[in-house]
Amino acid sequence: VSGRALAIVGSAPAGTAGVRIESATFAYDGRRVELPLMASKGRMPLSVFARRDFDLHLVERARAAGATLIEERVVEVSRSDGGWTVVSRGPAGESTLRAQSLVGADGANSFVRRRVGQAFHREDLSIACGYFVRGVTATRINIEFEDAPEGYLWSFPRPDHLAVGICAQADVATVDTLRPIAERWIHQNAPGGTLERYSWPIPSLGVAALARERPAEDSWMLIGDAAGLVDPITREGIYFALESADAAAASLRESNSSQRYAARLRDTIYAELTMAARIKARFYRPVFMRQLISALQRSEKIRAVMADLVAGEQPYSSLRSRLLRTMELGLMLELIGLKRESASLPHLT
Repeated sequence: VSGRALAIVGSAPAGTAGVRIESATFAYDGRRVELPLMASKGRMPLSVFARRDFDLHLVERARAAGATLIEERVVEVSRSDGGWTVVSRGPAGESTLRAQSLVGADGANSFVRRRVGQAFHREDLSIACGYFVRGVTATRINIEFEDAPEGYLWSFPRPDHLAVGICAQADVATVDTLRPIAERWIHQNAPGGTLERYSWPIPSLGVAALARERPAEDSWMLIGDAAGLVDPITREGIYFALESADAAAASLRESNSSQRYAARLRDTIYAELTMAARIKARFYRPVFMRQLISALQRSEKIRAVMADLVAGEQPYSSLRSRLLRTMELGLMLELIGLKRESASLPHLT
């Protein structure tokens, strides 16, 4: 969880043993570089928590703010009398709830999204798969960039295990092609643990798909993964989920709430993700990867930029200008194309 995400929540999960990340290692084509990760002044450090602990913390914060948790599975949503009818199923059977507005925060396979619009196309998703390596942990994250298919492998430490996985676009990769890459990394770098498989889809929208997205319309909103709000390069989505939740909460207190919410997202999150999507087209190319690793090995300024990207403190809106100030010729040449492509992007203020 990035420092800026924790800043939105206001605190880390109390009484939970998270792992504070001290460094990150980047590797490509047999070359690697390690850099320290230091939180900026006033920022919380990059930390890794068990997903269950972090989600429970969010539920507790919501309850403290007045929300009521109904621990049942939603099986149907439909429009009724200018609002919504939600049918859920629990141990005692089905129950019905009527509401004025509907907010879908139910992930990449969003049930709400399918009811108000359409599911993501396969080319708009990434596949993430790998293993929880029980009994092995660390204070460093590992990132290895891959060519075939284009993507990256990661190892994130948790209190009592490592989460090792790999992701790539779903239209060019499958779980069967990706999982052996994670297995080889574990065999070489984290032997001895007990392996537990996992896999899930992650929205990874391109420029055209982001332009088509409808995050809200009459009396409904989508937030987080359900709205495709995930960095298409890093596949990080927790910060954008929290930021969009804040925007939804603010909009629900206003008239024309759905329209105001969509406008807020267009001016902020979608603008940022569109920049990331344009960069992604060049980011995973071998020529750029080689230049990046070389620059990380020799340039303190590039290491600082990358550390801030990993920590979630470097927005894409100012990435190009910051990289240009490093005077790294190879990376600057790669950015010539980005400069032309980004000419039509909205200006952020």
